[in-house]
Amino acid sequence: QILSEGLGDWYDLGPQKPGAAQLTPPPVTATAFFYQDARLLSQIAAVLGHEDEAKDFASRAERIRASYNRHFFNADSGTYATNSQCANALPLVMGIVEPKDRDRVLAALVQDVEQRGYAMTAGDVGFRYLLQALAGGGRSDVIYRMINQDTRPGYGYMLKKGATSLTESWDANGTSSHNHFMLGHITEWFYKDLAGIDVDPAGPGFKRIVIRPQPVGDLRWVQASYESIHGLIAVRWERDEQRLVLRATIPANTTATVHVPLMRPDASVYEGDLPAEQSPGVKLLQRQSDVAIFAVESGSYVFEVR
Repeated sequence: QILSEGLGDWYDLGPQKPGAAQLTPPPVTATAFFYQDARLLSQIAAVLGHEDEAKDFASRAERIRASYNRHFFNADSGTYATNSQCANALPLVMGIVEPKDRDRVLAALVQDVEQRGYAMTAGDVGFRYLLQALAGGGRSDVIYRMINQDTRPGYGYMLKKGATSLTESWDANGTSSHNHFMLGHITEWFYKDLAGIDVDPAGPGFKRIVIRPQPVGDLRWVQASYESIHGLIAVRWERDEQRLVLRATIPANTTATVHVPLMRPDASVYEGDLPAEQSPGVKLLQRQSDVAIFAVESGSYVFEVR
């Protein structure tokens, strides 16, 4: 069940000139996508009503996952393969990691980024999953520091070296392309995590929407919009030391789950002039120490945390 061929994490940042993967063995990436493909084919077969094929692909996916963990997971360190950013991020995002090990793998990933002075080493394949693993683990704060530093290879480093478009390599070296979008995965984080616009898998095509912003660092406001097939989805959040305001527009004939970040556990949440749970079209689903989660109908809402 382990694939041996592939370019691996192309253009990762290792000790040699960038190109083929240096920090992550190609079987780690190739087999992870083998697992993802089998799982996706199972889901596609189920949608098409091919139940036997769905079961076969699901069984294949589980065999691949088990083999992957036997070959690459180090139970003593809680890391995968070479403990690279790519090697730990891929299985986290794809659901290969056993639930009991997820916290350890995420901690190892964060530790690697921090020990490198918030430099990214993952390449074209691994970087998207590095972002997704950190954001999915509630560590967008780490991403924010990664993309804002300019003393080590990364976006800020490219700018510091005079780049006016994305370069092919994190170190913006003189021999690689200086107009190359393959490391532009951060755009997804801007929309999906920083602004918080996402789709609910239970309502494909943005029939059901998730609004889940992640305020980080010293950012005071973020604004984004997306023209879905149902209409415009728009989000703006702004904050100061005393309050946070989240504005959300949900298009007609859709519903949304809105995650309102709380500045403190005892904060009050209003929508317009009313306590949020009393506002028309708004239903409180859950409240935790750092977030209040609401179900909303289509319309425009202004949530204020005081």
